Amino acid sequence: MAASRISKAALLGVIVSALGFFVDLYDIIIFSAERIDSFRDLNIPESAWPIHTRNILNAQMFGMLLGGFIWGTIGDKFGRLKVLFGSILMYSIFTLLNAFVTNVDQYFWCRLLAGVGLAGELGAGITLVSEQVDKRYRGFAVAMVGGIGMFGAVTAGIVATYFSWKISFILGSVLGFGLLLLRLGVLESGLFAHMRQSLHERGNFMIVLRNKTLLKKFVCILLVGMPGWFATGILITFTKEIATSMGMQEVPSAATVISLNFLGFAFGDPLCGLLSQRLKSRKKAINVFLGLYAALLLLFYVVAKHSVYLYYGLFVGMGLGVGFTIMLFTLAAEQFGTNIRTLVTSTSLNLVRGWVIPLSFAFQWGAALFDGNYYYSAILISGLALMLAFWAMTQLEETYDKDLDFYHA
Repeated sequence: MAASRISKAALLGVIVSALGFFVDLYDIIIFSAERIDSFRDLNIPESAWPIHTRNILNAQMFGMLLGGFIWGTIGDKFGRLKVLFGSILMYSIFTLLNAFVTNVDQYFWCRLLAGVGLAGELGAGITLVSEQVDKRYRGFAVAMVGGIGMFGAVTAGIVATYFSWKISFILGSVLGFGLLLLRLGVLESGLFAHMRQSLHERGNFMIVLRNKTLLKKFVCILLVGMPGWFATGILITFTKEIATSMGMQEVPSAATVISLNFLGFAFGDPLCGLLSQRLKSRKKAINVFLGLYAALLLLFYVVAKHSVYLYYGLFVGMGLGVGFTIMLFTLAAEQFGTNIRTLVTSTSLNLVRGWVIPLSFAFQWGAALFDGNYYYSAILISGLALMLAFWAMTQLEETYDKDLDFYHA
């Protein structure tokens, strides 16, 4: 099997990267799952929940945007492992503090700073895995990272169902500190070690900005990732508002939607990795899953309002469909040279997540356009996002068997 052909050092890198993704998704989802209980506990008026939800979610995403550039630069200048240790430590500290906030302003700042810390996790992990694992087995390794990591979101939904919001954040911090200890035995990327002997400029985003070809690739990666984050950042977070606008008598539970959506996601990521190996193509696998997501999203808009069980079931399917996410960022890592690989992977990952900022404003604008109907707004915004994503996929190169020992000037 492929796992037996991956060296022990590389396999350890895959495992800690997968667990980092687990913690990453747990944290991203836990706010969406616990926002209502935490707002009630902090005595925030229900009329202000949508605005504070948007502001805190945007603070977390802005922290990730900022952190993507910070940790990406550190990863290419000083090493992938520096990021894996520093990012999880910062995340764990501010997530622990989040459990003890007493007002919405403290909530805002803890989410922002935890977001900065969390930003380095997946980008550095994917870069490390891509560089340590033989190109023949990168798809299998990525499937392992995605399959294990996605259960972090499922866990967040379960924890939110049975425990208080304070315990949920404390548990996130404990997971982070535990992962920090596990990383003590991980080795640095050989390609990075080799690069340190060269004179190539490292960790400078200007390399992308001054090269039109690289900049176009970077923008296209962001566009392909937009529909998936619309599902995570908008459809799930605003479950109550969308279901109400659909005219549903029984409003679905946001925590249940999260668990079921990411249950599908947990299978989608490894399946996309395996399909990529089978087809010997990153792009074909991503297009298959993107098409599946588009079809299920259309079905969701048409029939989900008739039954809460259909609503839940289609979120499982859509979760499976957006399982191309890890493969997309593997494609991103393989598009760019060793001297900017962590920077590009981390920033593109967190900029994709950052889509939730303009998408949330566009979502609110769309709802106002349709006289407060969030259902119609979701249809409009997601349709535009999907059209851009399919076009962007046509602009990216195939990287299935690409040698990653190269640089960009």
